[in-house]
Amino acid sequence: MSTHAAALFQQAAQLSEAECEELYEQLGNHLGRAHASEEPLTSDMQATLDRRWEEITTGKVQCRDAFEVLAELRAKHHV
Repeated sequence: MSTHAAALFQQAAQLSEAECEELYEQLGNHLGRAHASEEPLTSDMQATLDRRWEEITTGKVQCRDAFEVLAELRAKHHV
């Protein structure tokens, strides 16, 4: 967490429960707007997502925890 984010978190930790809920809602709205401004998926992108989701849900492929994969890569490449 950046220094700035840590300072904001410390300030947010002092808020009441109602204020925290309000802040949470506002941040969610802000993030939703940021994602809404992204380019829409092309039909090829959607087809790939649909195909990959089917592979995952049918068990054709198995997902792995991203943190485990990153740890393995760091160990392998001595990073």
